Amino acid sequence: MPLCNWLGDLAERLEALPVARATTFTEYVYEIDANWKLTYDNFQENYHLRFIHARSSGAGTGADNPFGYPVRFRFHGPHRTQTIWSNPAPPKPPYTLALAFGLATVCAREDGVSVSNDAKDYFALFPNFFILGSPLQHFSHVVMPISATRSRGVIRLYWIGEDETASERFAREYLMAARARHSWIAGVSISRPKGLTNGSARSEQEVLCRHSIRR
Repeated sequence: MPLCNWLGDLAERLEALPVARATTFTEYVYEIDANWKLTYDNFQENYHLRFIHARSSGAGTGADNPFGYPVRFRFHGPHRTQTIWSNPAPPKPPYTLALAFGLATVCAREDGVSVSNDAKDYFALFPNFFILGSPLQHFSHVVMPISATRSRGVIRLYWIGEDETASERFAREYLMAARARHSWIAGVSISRPKGLTNGSARSEQEVLCRHSIRR
């Protein structure tokens, strides 16, 4: 089956993402003692933000949406998307984080990367691939089985061109470290068997997980 047929109505949208212009990437690999399907499903919901990433998810939660529930869910054959909610008045981020995002914004502008209509959309492509449309952190995340009880995640942040300045190198490395930390903590905290037995892996916001299971 041609790739465009497999992706269906998502093909053109993916081609328009900043990642489609990328020429290089930074990669982070992690391993977790959990079945790959369980690890993958951890990243198809947002209710863990308030608990697992309380100090780093200020832009993704707020008084009007304390659990960071997505704006909407959509289904595309075997694939799924969710539109990430953003706090219109986020708390002031830590200095280093604000510096890194500020430098990344400048670099993205110089590279001609602009905010697309899908900048806040998180694509889950069947069976095990994620990609985010953000112009500053356009990354992919693949979760693979190692055994029935162990999985490996591969995260790649994509960039246009090589590092040209110390500021650009700092911004890229910091954003990669932040993304890797975010994903690893979420995976380890929820994927472990304890996360199932104590109820932390249950929520009404599991429609994407249920859709994935049916496929």
